[in-house]
Amino acid sequence: MRQGMSVTARPRILIVDDHEDNLDLLRMMLGSQGYAIETANDGLQALAMVRQQPPDLILLDVMMPRMSGYEVVEAIRAEANIGYIPIMLITAKQDLSDKVKGLNVGADDFLPKPVQSAELIAKVRALLRLKQVQDALINERNKNELLYRIGQQLNSTLDVDQLIAETLNLMVNMIDATQGSVIVRDPKRNTWRTIVARVPAGLPYIRDASVQVIANGLAGLALRTGEPQLVEDTQNDERWLPLHDNMVRTRTALAIPLIRDDVQLGVLTLTHTEPYKFGPEQLPLVLAIATQVISALHNASLYTQLKEAEASREYFVHMLTHDLRGPLAGVLGCLHVLSMSVKGESDQQFIDMAQRACAAQEELINDILDVYRAESGLLELTKEPILLEVLRERVLDQLAGAAAERNLELTIDLPPESVVVGDVEKLTRVVINLVNNALKFTRKGGVYVTAGYTADGAAAQFTVRDTGVGIAPADVGRIFERFFRTQQSGLRRGTGLGLNFCREVVQAHGGSIWAESDLDVGTTIHFTIPLEDKYHEQVAIASR
Repeated sequence: MRQGMSVTARPRILIVDDHEDNLDLLRMMLGSQGYAIETANDGLQALAMVRQQPPDLILLDVMMPRMSGYEVVEAIRAEANIGYIPIMLITAKQDLSDKVKGLNVGADDFLPKPVQSAELIAKVRALLRLKQVQDALINERNKNELLYRIGQQLNSTLDVDQLIAETLNLMVNMIDATQGSVIVRDPKRNTWRTIVARVPAGLPYIRDASVQVIANGLAGLALRTGEPQLVEDTQNDERWLPLHDNMVRTRTALAIPLIRDDVQLGVLTLTHTEPYKFGPEQLPLVLAIATQVISALHNASLYTQLKEAEASREYFVHMLTHDLRGPLAGVLGCLHVLSMSVKGESDQQFIDMAQRACAAQEELINDILDVYRAESGLLELTKEPILLEVLRERVLDQLAGAAAERNLELTIDLPPESVVVGDVEKLTRVVINLVNNALKFTRKGGVYVTAGYTADGAAAQFTVRDTGVGIAPADVGRIFERFFRTQQSGLRRGTGLGLNFCREVVQAHGGSIWAESDLDVGTTIHFTIPLEDKYHEQVAIASR
């Protein structure tokens, strides 16, 4: 990024005229004001000089051989990479048409011949002020664009090495540094490692120097003090730690500590092979970018911790369920052996009670695993066309006995020819969970399952209604939360995971689930499963 005219540097003025006397006169008038003067004898020479190193202002004679002043202005304005340079045309012509032509091609002002010193100096000062304002606006715009690009880049990945390397490249180009590096701290191992951007050809980077630099170098000083460290000339500043050939190749250095909430995340260092290449005026922009890097490093650290916690939780859940299933299988085996040699009715009752307790324990283990998989994004669906009649038979096979044992009616009225596309095993468990839950909280009457289609025909809608105790109004909206259990007394309470599993499965299918309830009247739970396009079309045709 090209820097604009500095307020401390001497403004550079290029004077272009094919008459040496005119050049000498203008040089004398402006040289006394402290400006740095450069001259060219024609337009082609002026263009070459501007392309090589753009000046802060151009004074340009209109009438010149080979290339007129108008043509020089047009050529300069046509090259976007040159940037804005004020141009003042010097001419003996006084016609309005000549001035209009000059303004049309891009000139900023005119100076009539013969040149008056006071007028020349006043106009030069005005155009240089305009140059400063324009450069400030351009620099501010470029700064904002760069910060936006870096912000977008830092938010695009949680890969620390990638985001640091790409951001470093932008920063190195932005302030025209020779090299940039970030030393990143690994909090678990309490070690440091270096990420580098743009190492110059012939200058191999010393990759094992992180510990030395943190202990004794400029980067370590920045971390210890918590303040940026600017070394304008490394040969005259004891803060710079020379490492092998570093004293030769590094003459300017800037180190920015990357600290958040008193935690040292790393340190950013920018260097140049020439002295005094960086100054205090560049600090605000570098600090703004460093702030974004700090946030990105912090986010990456949190993400790493989260992944590690998830891995630990996954391992814990699998080990827990494995350890719980082992003793449970043993207990069930013993109960089976005992049931083969029962000596009395009371013995069989105790065996049945123990088997039901084991079944409840197995249900809890399954619920824990299912909810964990769903919340971890591990709930895989195997979708296929499902006849609702198949769903009906599966649910009745498993729960008809439980309903009869409680003297409750269980009816499942699903359209026999209707088809939904989904995971048959998981949708079966959803209906079984809902029906089983309804049976738990119903003393008399029954549980009734029906299915139809939403008003727009886009989804199948299932309804599970019971004539049970109902749910308090304050609890209706919470029954699908994990571990939430209602407070009805005298009834067997569940794990608080079954309904949560139902919600996860339905939502994984792209559907929705909700409940309606009245105390002492009953509860109705609805859930929808979107239809595939071809089944959606069949429903639309059938409803005409």
